[in-house]
Amino acid sequence: MNRLPYFPFIWVFLSLLVFVSSMTDAADRGPSRYNKQAQALAKQLAPNPPAKNFRKEDIAGLGKRMAAAIQVLENSHRTSGPAPESLVATALSFRNDMGDYEKVMLTNALITNWREASGRGLFDKHGNYQVEVSRGRGVGDKMMFELIVPGKIYPPGSNQLANVRLILADRRRTDEESITDRERATMAQLKKMVEQKTNIADQKKWEAHKMNDLGRTEAQETALWQKDMDAAGEAGKKLPSIRIFARSDATPTHATKFRWRSKCEILNTSPHPTEVKVEFWQMGYTWKKRDHFIMSKTEKTFKLRQSQSVEFDVYSKPESSYKGRADDHDGLSKAERRQSKVRYRGYVVRVTHEKGLASFTGNDQLAASYVNPAIEDMAIEKLPTF
Repeated sequence: MNRLPYFPFIWVFLSLLVFVSSMTDAADRGPSRYNKQAQALAKQLAPNPPAKNFRKEDIAGLGKRMAAAIQVLENSHRTSGPAPESLVATALSFRNDMGDYEKVMLTNALITNWREASGRGLFDKHGNYQVEVSRGRGVGDKMMFELIVPGKIYPPGSNQLANVRLILADRRRTDEESITDRERATMAQLKKMVEQKTNIADQKKWEAHKMNDLGRTEAQETALWQKDMDAAGEAGKKLPSIRIFARSDATPTHATKFRWRSKCEILNTSPHPTEVKVEFWQMGYTWKKRDHFIMSKTEKTFKLRQSQSVEFDVYSKPESSYKGRADDHDGLSKAERRQSKVRYRGYVVRVTHEKGLASFTGNDQLAASYVNPAIEDMAIEKLPTF
């Protein structure tokens, strides 16, 4: 039986996950076509919890989801949009409810199935998926989706999209009780993926607290910081050198509960420990007047040892929360309100110490000017909050 090559080359697909789309909206055209396609694909890739029992009817649903997903890839490919590999990586960046291991396996499955479908001519002139082969060997034959690892052998993987492959219907599996060496290797990967999915809540908590990457509790971290502060003496009271790494990470989707998401990392590059306050603002701008407004403000205080960094996420309120107030601010008519959209401008970050301003940044020069002490008339505090 001629099986498709699903042997896991993990190091290849890990590289696909480094593509992170910049969500900064600095133009009047709203969300880019790239993001719309990625968001459409992200909806198709919503993760399932591992199955408790194998249900044969789940396979049909998985097949429909895989067909819809690879159709999005084909349409992007045909219209000179993002390359399928890049589109998958960006779509998966929206799925903060999915672990890295699942993203790798899902990337493998999506790209392999799309290439197989494209090579056999399974997309019609409109880019819609069809089951009949129209190109290459086997023209006129039917294709179908099946599980790589049978549900009878490994039930937890029987409802996982990453466990789906595209094959000729007349070559479908007839023995549900045995698997090949390649399929056995895939099952080992599935087991690791399921283990990560089972512990996803703990994993997300771990990833959200970089200060505890070494397994220390907050109390232990504080004790170490205090010890370093005592050793530093007067040096620990100096204005620190701080580096800020920030980015707009996601636009409103179901995965983000229709909120904008940003990420921020604060790094202490001083030769001594310090304590700083971080203020992070997300900004929008109105549809007609293009006036800037505050979407959210997040404040955090961090105790950082030398060369230590901490990362955190920032969320706006749901997109719909800003529409009415932004329209009122612009004085829009009823007809204009039907056309207007909520627009995201970017972010501003300010880090302060008891000795003064330690660092600041923004998604661009204009945004950064709101916290630049040399530009008094651009103070971020002067912007309205919607």
